[in-house]
Amino acid sequence: MITPPEYKVMGGDGKEYGQIYAEQIRRWFAEGRLEKKSPVIPPGAKDWVFLESLPEFADLFQPPAPPKKQIPLQWKLAIVGGVVLALLLVLAWLLHKKTGHH
Repeated sequence: MITPPEYKVMGGDGKEYGQIYAEQIRRWFAEGRLEKKSPVIPPGAKDWVFLESLPEFADLFQPPAPPKKQIPLQWKLAIVGGVVLALLLVLAWLLHKKTGHH
């Protein structure tokens, strides 16, 4: 059985916590208990580094994706209405042409 790597972290309270797994670090980060400048000793290391310097946690520090721009409902209704009107006009023109009324 493979054991996941264990880390030590320095909490905001100045206390050392460890051995903890990466998922716990992610949870604590999400809860605001750790930040990118939180000191961490990665597995197999002897020195403290900042959490943000560890590639396995790089995704925590990516800027959030910009929100998708939503088309307002009024615009959507206007577009659908325009398409329906255009289709009706084409139908009317085809009927007019077929019946021969000029």
